[in-house]
Amino acid sequence: MTSEAEHQDTLVQYQKYLDQSGLSQATIKSYIGDMRQFASWLERARTRSLLEGTDEDIRGYSLELVRAKAHPVATVNRHLQSIRKFFRYAMQSGLVEHDPSVRVKLLPQPKSRVSKGLDESEMESFLDAVQQGPPHLVPRDYAIVQLMLQTGIRVGELTRLRLPDVSLSEERGVLKIRGQGAPQDREVPLNGRAREAMKAYLENRPTEGGDHLFLTQNGDPLSVRSVQRLVNTYAQAAGLEKVSTYTLRQTCGEHILRDTGDLHLVARLMGHKRLETAIKYVQPQLEDSAELAE
Repeated sequence: MTSEAEHQDTLVQYQKYLDQSGLSQATIKSYIGDMRQFASWLERARTRSLLEGTDEDIRGYSLELVRAKAHPVATVNRHLQSIRKFFRYAMQSGLVEHDPSVRVKLLPQPKSRVSKGLDESEMESFLDAVQQGPPHLVPRDYAIVQLMLQTGIRVGELTRLRLPDVSLSEERGVLKIRGQGAPQDREVPLNGRAREAMKAYLENRPTEGGDHLFLTQNGDPLSVRSVQRLVNTYAQAAGLEKVSTYTLRQTCGEHILRDTGDLHLVARLMGHKRLETAIKYVQPQLEDSAELAE
C-alpha cells in the first residue's frame, strides 16, 4: 500500500471512531481536515507517513502554520489539538507505540477582550487536558467540567449538588440546581456529553461518605476551592490563560445564546435573577459583580 493510500485508510478508520464519540459533525470534519493537511505536509516536507510523525515533525508543522501560512495562534493550536487527538487514538488502537504529541506544547494564547468564554478549539483543548489527568480523578473531574460547560452551573451550586439532584436515562437527563432558597431552584436538561460524563463518574464514585454528588477520594464533599483549583490546573495543562470556573459558566451562556438567540432562555437556564444580567453574553465586557462572586 502506498503512503498516500495508507494514511487515507487510517483516516477513514479514525473518522469511524470519531463518529461514535458523540462529537458534532462539524467538529469531526474539522479534525479530519486538519489531519489530512498534516499528513500531506509530512509526505511533502519530511517524506514520512502519518503514523511515522515525530514530535519534531509536529513542531516543524506548527512553525510552518505560523510563518508560511500566517495562521493566528488559535488556529495553530486547533491543528495541534487535532494532532494530539489523532495520536491518542492511534495509541489506543495499537497503530503506534509512542505518542509524539505529548512532548509538544500548545502556543500561549491570549484571551479575547470581547468574549470571556472559550471557543470550540479552546474547549476541546481544555476537555482533552482533563482526560489526560490522573486516571483515578478523570471520571470525577471530567463530569465536573462537562456539567459546568453544558449547564452553566455556578461553582457554589455544583458543590451543593446531591445524588437525588441528578436524573439520568438513556435518552434524557435532568439536573436540579438548588439556589439559595426554593424560588431560585431550577431544572436544567443534560445533553449527551453531560449524561455520558455523569454516568462514567457515578460508576466510579466512592461508596463512602454522604449523598453529596462530588466527593474527594476520602469520601468528603468537594469544596469550592478544590473545584477552582482543578479548573486552573487543567487550564494550564491545555495552554490556556486566565481560565476560571466563571469562564466555563460564561462559555455555556455564550453557546446557549449563539444556538438559540434567546436571552430569556439564557437567563432561565443560568439562574439569573434579572434578564439584564444575561446581556453580558451579548456584550461580555459588561460584567455583573454579583455573578463574578460565584
